Amino acid sequence: MENELIKQARARLIFPLDVSSLREAQKWVKALAQEVGVFKVGLELFVAEGPDVFQMIRDESEADIFLDLKFHDIPHTMKRAAWRASVHGVDILTVHMLAGRKAVKGCVEVVEGGTQVFGVTILTSHTRAELMEIGYAPELCRDLKSAVMRLAGLAYRVGCHGVVCSAREVSTVKEAFPLLRTIVPGIRPEWASSPQDQVRVATPQEALLAGADYLVIGRPIREAQDPLEAAQRIIQEMAQALKEIET
Repeated sequence: MENELIKQARARLIFPLDVSSLREAQKWVKALAQEVGVFKVGLELFVAEGPDVFQMIRDESEADIFLDLKFHDIPHTMKRAAWRASVHGVDILTVHMLAGRKAVKGCVEVVEGGTQVFGVTILTSHTRAELMEIGYAPELCRDLKSAVMRLAGLAYRVGCHGVVCSAREVSTVKEAFPLLRTIVPGIRPEWASSPQDQVRVATPQEALLAGADYLVIGRPIREAQDPLEAAQRIIQEMAQALKEIET
């Protein structure tokens, strides 16, 4: 049972390759290949290296590939980009729900090969004041959970496989839409550094107990004196939370 829980925890751990070169990304993939279930490719690395990074991840690990570009454009452009990402064999890609029903639904409809589309709700860096400034309705700015739920509901209706949300909203999302998978960024173990540019954060245990399916954990591993030991410590914490869920 213990080994199975560790295996499950690893499968749920997403490590963001927030670096600017293929060589540096490869260093991290090699170092963490046995502990990380999903490697995330974001804007910086993809702009720097393009799709070559996908092959590198496949060569160096058995982990899934998460392309986190948060597509937000006109429907035709998003649809073509989503299809191309699926052709490259990415396992998960993100679209921003603010792109609207037609654009997001088009992405869901065209992906191939088992690629899953996750809708981004409200970024964990956003505050109420920022949402007000960019034009959100005052009632949604006062209650970020309502804003997240509005977008999660749209994601569910257009067929997204899951959503990206903070740990503060994940339990409500899972209660309302149990079939939606959830990716939760902004995860910080109690022993890790400060959250910096993310304001809605939680520990791995808190997020999993709330219903998170995947945890995005970068800085607590990357900035540790011993990144491998930090990843293993996080996995132990995740496994303990999964044990609590099972019992």
